[in-house]
Amino acid sequence: MAYTKKIVVIGTGGTIAGQSGSAEDLTAYQAGELTIDEVLAIVPGVENYGPFESKQLCNIDSSDMTMAIWMELARTVQAAVDREDVAAVVITHGTDTMEEGSYFLQLTVQTNKPIVMVGAMRPATAISADGPLNLLQAMQIARSPEAVGKGVLVTLNGTINCAREVVKQHTTGSDAFGNAFFGHIGFVQDGIARFYYESLRKHTAASEFAPLTAKELPMVALVYLYGGIDSNVLHSVLQTKPHGLVLAGLGHGILPERIRQLVENLDIPVVRSSRTGSGMVSAMPNDSRHGFIVSDTLAPSKARILLTLGLTKTKDRAALQEYFYEY
Repeated sequence: MAYTKKIVVIGTGGTIAGQSGSAEDLTAYQAGELTIDEVLAIVPGVENYGPFESKQLCNIDSSDMTMAIWMELARTVQAAVDREDVAAVVITHGTDTMEEGSYFLQLTVQTNKPIVMVGAMRPATAISADGPLNLLQAMQIARSPEAVGKGVLVTLNGTINCAREVVKQHTTGSDAFGNAFFGHIGFVQDGIARFYYESLRKHTAASEFAPLTAKELPMVALVYLYGGIDSNVLHSVLQTKPHGLVLAGLGHGILPERIRQLVENLDIPVVRSSRTGSGMVSAMPNDSRHGFIVSDTLAPSKARILLTLGLTKTKDRAALQEYFYEY
């Protein structure tokens, strides 16, 4: 099929652009070495899904991603989807913070056009590098009429995932991305993107955080709780004067008593989430009395993203809680 409208391909680095001196190196490599044009050049058959317009936003290991870069990315994607000659946007991104970057875009870009984020678990120089096929499948998803209106999608290893739910579940496996609670929303098979589900939570065109207008964002801290945690750990975090706090709590977002006493009724919003990686954190009788917000099914990393954006609109805790039920 011949396409007339472009896919804008934005490179940010990551393993998909990584290189090493040996084809056997699967973990010892340098991320963000190849340009987006060099990455595209090693994808067989990608020309069948053009025309393309490429842009190198940055070329870094995604462990070095910042809110400032994601803000620039959101504005770059917004400018692209606002153009009449653009059908979709594909973004290459490192996998370590992909779950956060994709959700940030899910909330801050106003469009119904497909936005697909893609990465790799093996560098471009590795034996059986997964990046070329992943990127080709990202193009196939971006060209699918069924991808329209589904928000930001994440693809690796032939799976299609919603940005709200997707998490990295394995350190090195090519099947690292998914969600144990919700699963994949689709798959790419023989060049065809097939969808089975979609998120019913607000995103992209329906998001009140989009398009992104803020010049700076509030600082929200995230603390992982554990058995025997010393309250001084949290004291140290609070001394940085965050505008909000997300706690990756035990089990159902449970806070040890000494931690609860420290954070209850703080003058900043506190979100209870769970370190378990699956399931819902629902409201408990004392949450409103203590001033706590619950994360619903959002992973702690994503709860931090939503609280950050929510604080650009309101500091009212009831209103912030509604965001967690709506988004």
